[in-house]
Amino acid sequence: MIKIFSVCVTVLLLTTSCNGNKNEQKDSLESDLNNVINEHAKVADDFSGKLDELLTLEMAAAISGYPAAEAKKSPDSDEEKKINKISVSYTWKKTNRMKEVEVLGRKMDVPRPDVVELSWVKNNTLEGFKKENHNPTADELAQTNVEIDKKTTELNQQGKASKETTDKAAEIGKDAMKNFSVEEVAGVGDYAVFTNTKFAGVSVRELKVYYKGLSFTLLVDLSDDATINDEKAIALAKQIIKEKLQ
Repeated sequence: MIKIFSVCVTVLLLTTSCNGNKNEQKDSLESDLNNVINEHAKVADDFSGKLDELLTLEMAAAISGYPAAEAKKSPDSDEEKKINKISVSYTWKKTNRMKEVEVLGRKMDVPRPDVVELSWVKNNTLEGFKKENHNPTADELAQTNVEIDKKTTELNQQGKASKETTDKAAEIGKDAMKNFSVEEVAGVGDYAVFTNTKFAGVSVRELKVYYKGLSFTLLVDLSDDATINDEKAIALAKQIIKEKLQ
């Protein structure tokens, strides 16, 4: 299962960059990104290993309505932060919510804790952000499938994963892209969207925000009512911008 997950991550990361990778576009985007970083004070590296300063326990607890003292934070220790610099999450086990997941074709119900998570803080241009977060066209999906097959075949031929693993990874990756959709959100930062994905049978809805050259992702899953989660995610994003990025 770990091998399948690792391959799937590789494949899905590949799909975010398989379109628009021409050298002339790359040089232009890198120049634009350098200008953005020079123009704005907030640099993603400033938060590396310190994402809990951008999304604090107090902020997460306030939006969740749960006691801060009862939250499980990840990563928590300095050693954990050295390993995981991508995200910070706060979870509470206050309800008996469950979710159905599918592992190797087998469906099972697992606990669904309440979670508030911040991830993927990075510098970007508005153009780059929109390119990463848009509804893919039929041509883009077809090209992505070609790239997935190419990458999984390469991993298989290099002996980094078995054919069974790469075939399953390709299937999961293609299914995830087929179920990927984007909805624009008004009034949050300079530009924001909700993205919908389905991975291993689990639906995930995240708020991705762009503000003055910095982008970040919020996952707020505190209710079975998506509207409630959306409202809380938007409120939290606005608070992060107001209190931490202005």
